[in-house]
Amino acid sequence: MDIRGLPYKVSAVAATLLAVIGFLVYLGDRTADNRPYDGPLASPGAPGARPGGTRRIALNTEPSDYPRLQELGYDLVDVKPEASLVAGVPRGMRALLWVGNFICDDFVLGFEEFQQAVQRFGRDPKVYGWYLSDEPNPGECPGIAAEIRRRADYIEKHAPRQVSFISLTDWPMKPLTPERVGVDLFGLDPYPCKGSSKARERCDIGAIDRMVRMADDAGIPRAKVAPVLQTFGQSCSSGDKQYWLPTQDQFREILARWDRLAPRPPLEISYSWGRQDEWACPTLSDATGGEHPDLQSLVQARNKAR
Repeated sequence: MDIRGLPYKVSAVAATLLAVIGFLVYLGDRTADNRPYDGPLASPGAPGARPGGTRRIALNTEPSDYPRLQELGYDLVDVKPEASLVAGVPRGMRALLWVGNFICDDFVLGFEEFQQAVQRFGRDPKVYGWYLSDEPNPGECPGIAAEIRRRADYIEKHAPRQVSFISLTDWPMKPLTPERVGVDLFGLDPYPCKGSSKARERCDIGAIDRMVRMADDAGIPRAKVAPVLQTFGQSCSSGDKQYWLPTQDQFREILARWDRLAPRPPLEISYSWGRQDEWACPTLSDATGGEHPDLQSLVQARNKAR
C-alpha cells in the first residue's frame, strides 16, 4: 500500500461522511418542518371587532389594482409614505403605510425620516395606520423590539387615531407582546399549504392553531390578532419552492379555521395580491379560475358579507 496518500484518503472519506450526515440532518429538518402539526388545537376565540368592523387588505398592490380590489371588498391598500401615493388612494379605501423592516434588516426609513412621515401623515384621514415590521426576529436581533417600541410610541403620541401594526411568524413572540412593543395589531402568518410548489391533497390547517397558541402563550390577546391568509404559491417563483396556491376547498378550510380562532378580527390580510419574483408566484391576482383556483370569488363573497 502506498501510504503517502493515506492521510488525504482518510480526510476525503471523513469529509464525505460529514457531508452525507449533514445532508441527512438537513433532510430530517426539512421533513420536520413539513410534518403536519399534531399538537393541541387552539381554543376558540371571541370576536375582536363589532359586526362589519373588520378592515381588509391584500398586500403588494399598485394603483392600477385599486378598482378590482374595491370590487372584491378590500378597503385598505399598502403604500409608501409619499404624498402622491396617499392622495391616490380612492374614496372608500385607506392606506396602511409601509415604513418597516424585514426580519433583522434595516428599516426603510431612518428614525428621523420616520418622524417626519408621521408628522406629515399622522392626522391624514386617508391613513389607517403604519406597518412597522414584517416578521421581526428578536432571537437573531435582540434590539428589534426596542426599535419597534420607539416607533410605536411615536405613533401613539403624534398619530393617536391611527394604528401600529407588525406581522409575526414563528420566531420568538414573547419579546414582542403589546406591553413590550406598544403595537396595536399583530399579524400572524402561518401558511398551511406547504411542502411542495405543486398542490397536494391536504394543507396543514393545524399550523394555524400552532401559531395562535404561540401568540396566546406569549401574551398577545386574540382581539389584537390579524389573520394573514395564504393566497400565494411558488410554482412560478424564482426562489423558494415550498408553498402552493390553495385550492378552493383548501382556502375554505383556512377561512373556517381562522373564523373559529379569530372571529371578526379588526384586520384581515391576504398575502399576496401582487407577484414577488422570489417569494410569491402565483398570487391572488392570478387566482381567477382556469389555470389557477378561483380564490377571488371566495374572497369577494367573504368581504362583501361583512
